[in-house]
Amino acid sequence: MADALRPDNETYKFYYEAGYRLWHSLCSSSDTSPLDATSLDIENAFPQHPYFPPQLELDRNSSTVLYATGTSTWETSNGSCNLPPLQIGLTFGVTIACPTAISLQSSRLIDSPNLFDEESKHMLVLTLAWAYVLSARWTEIIPGASTMSYTESVATRDSRDNARNGDGDLIVDLGDITYEAARWWAAILAPEEGWGACIFHNGRVLKSPWSVKLESCRTLALRYNAVPSPLEWHFSASFSTAMAYVLDYAIYHGLQNQSRAAFAAALLLPTRHRISKQVRWPRMHLPRMQRSKPSVEQYLPPWGSNNCQLDRLLALSCNTTGVISLLCSTFIEPDIPCNVCGAWIQGAFAILDTQVAKEPHILAQMLMCRAPNLNFLWLGGILMNVQHYIMKWARPVAFQIDLHSAAWTNSYVSFIQKPVSRTASNATTVQRSDEARLMFLSQADHHSNPPLVPFTPFGSIALKDCILEVQMHVSCPGYHGLRYAGWAWNCRNNTKIAQDPIESSFTPSSKVDDAVAGHTTIHYDNLDRDRDCSESMTRNMFKWLREADGFPVAERAIREHEWISGGWSSEEESAAPEGDGKSTTNRQIGPWICRGITTRCNTI
Repeated sequence: MADALRPDNETYKFYYEAGYRLWHSLCSSSDTSPLDATSLDIENAFPQHPYFPPQLELDRNSSTVLYATGTSTWETSNGSCNLPPLQIGLTFGVTIACPTAISLQSSRLIDSPNLFDEESKHMLVLTLAWAYVLSARWTEIIPGASTMSYTESVATRDSRDNARNGDGDLIVDLGDITYEAARWWAAILAPEEGWGACIFHNGRVLKSPWSVKLESCRTLALRYNAVPSPLEWHFSASFSTAMAYVLDYAIYHGLQNQSRAAFAAALLLPTRHRISKQVRWPRMHLPRMQRSKPSVEQYLPPWGSNNCQLDRLLALSCNTTGVISLLCSTFIEPDIPCNVCGAWIQGAFAILDTQVAKEPHILAQMLMCRAPNLNFLWLGGILMNVQHYIMKWARPVAFQIDLHSAAWTNSYVSFIQKPVSRTASNATTVQRSDEARLMFLSQADHHSNPPLVPFTPFGSIALKDCILEVQMHVSCPGYHGLRYAGWAWNCRNNTKIAQDPIESSFTPSSKVDDAVAGHTTIHYDNLDRDRDCSESMTRNMFKWLREADGFPVAERAIREHEWISGGWSSEEESAAPEGDGKSTTNRQIGPWICRGITTRCNTI
C-alpha cells in the first residue's frame, strides 16, 4: 500500500539528484577570478520598490526602534470575479540602538572575504565612507532626524618621516584634497565613532541603521597634500558633498569596481546588525600598495544620477526581514512538493558543503548566478559575511517569507505567488496548491496569512471536501492570483501617500534552474531520509490547510500518518463520521456563513 505522505525511495532520490545537479552546474561554471561589480545593474534595480516620503509618520511605540509603516494592496482576481483585494501592513525599522562595530582582525579571524585581490584593501575605507553617505541621506528624509555631526574622535594625519609598515599606522592615501574633505575623512576613519546620525526619542539617542564604529588596535592615518585648518571650524559634510568625496577617492585610486561593491556591502549593514552587532574585517596593508592609475573618467554613484533610486535602496536596506527572506529563498525551489523538499535541499547542500563551494569567489558567483536579480545583494551579503547565517536558516527552511520584498524585487519565494490554475467547469477535484491559494486569496477563516511553508502542497483533493470559498471560486469564470497593486505610506495628519507600481504581474520571475541532466556524477553521502526537513514542512503545511476546519474523511490516512499525528490534538479532528465522503457537510461552515454575510456579500 502506498504511503500517504512519504515518497518512495526512487522519488526521493530523483529530487536529491535534481538539487545536486543544479548546484553542481552552478559550481562548475564558477571560477576564482576577481568579481566585476561594474556589471551589476544597481542603477535600475527594483523599480517597484517604495521609498520613504519626507511626510512619514513614524511609529514611536517602541523605546528602542522607530518604524516607518504602510500598507500594500494586492489584486486577487480579474475578469468577472469580484473577489476583493487584500491589504497587508508592513513595518520598516529606521533606527538602531547602537552602531555596528567593525573591527580589524588578522586574516585567520576575518569575516569579510577578499573578492577583489589587492584592491580589496580599499574595501573597508569605501564601505565606511558609503555608510556615512547613506546615513546623510537618511537625515534628509526621515522626520525628526538631526543633521549629521562629527565627534571629537578623529583619524590622525600621517607624517611621511614617521610612516611605518609592520605594526604601525595604516596609511590611507587621499591625494590632493580640501580642508573640509580632510576633516570628513578624519571622521570616517576615526577610532570608535567619528560621526553621528541620530534621532532623539524618549530620552534616548537612536541612530541611523548604517551607523558604525571602528575598532582596531592599529590606527588609520591619513596622507594628503593639503594642510587642514583647525578641526572644529568645519561643519559636517552633507549627503551630496560626502558622495562627491567618495567618488573623488575612487577616481584617485581607479576603484569604480570596488566602490560599487563597497556600496552593496554598506546596504547590508542593517541586515548584518540584526544578525550580529560586529563585523570582523581583514587588516589592511595600504602602505605596501602602489596606487592604481587614476581614472580619467568621472564616476557616477552606484545608484546612478537619480536620487529616487538611492531612496528605494535605502528603504530596501531597512527591511531586514525582507532582505533575509530574499537571500534565503535562493536556496529553495517553491515548485517542489513539500513532502520531498528535503531531498532537493540535501542535494543542494551536498554541493554547497564542499570545500570548493565554500571558497568565497566560487560561492559568490554561484549565488549571484542562481538569483541574478539579487546579485548585488548577494555581493554585499558576502562582504558582510551574512551568507553563513543565511545558509544555516535556509537548510531547515527556518526563515520568514516576505511577500512584499518578493513583489518589489520580482522574486519567487513561495508557491502562493503563482496564479490559480484554470479548472474545467465539471471538475470534481482541485490541486491542493490551488486550494491553498484560493484559501489565502479569499481570506478564509484562519487563512489571512500565507503559509509559512514556501513549498507547494502535493496532490489533489475532492472539490466537495474543500471549504465553500474554494468551491465557489474554483468554478467561477474569473482569473485568480496574487498581484501586487500598490503601496501607501502612513504619513502625518492621518494621511497616506501612495506609490503605485510601474508594472504588475500575476507571475513572478523564477530563479535560474538550468542544470544539465547528463554526465554529472552524483554522490549520495548527504542523502539521509531520517534527517531532512520534508516531515516538518509537510506537517506545517497541513496544519495551515486543516487546522481551522479539520481533515475531510478522504484524508484520514494523512491525518493518521506519523508525520502529522504527533503534532495534532484530538480536538482538531473533522466532525464527519468515518466513511462519510461528503465531509464538508459537517465541517465548520458557521464562520464562513458569518463572513459571507458581513464581509463578502459581493462574492455571492
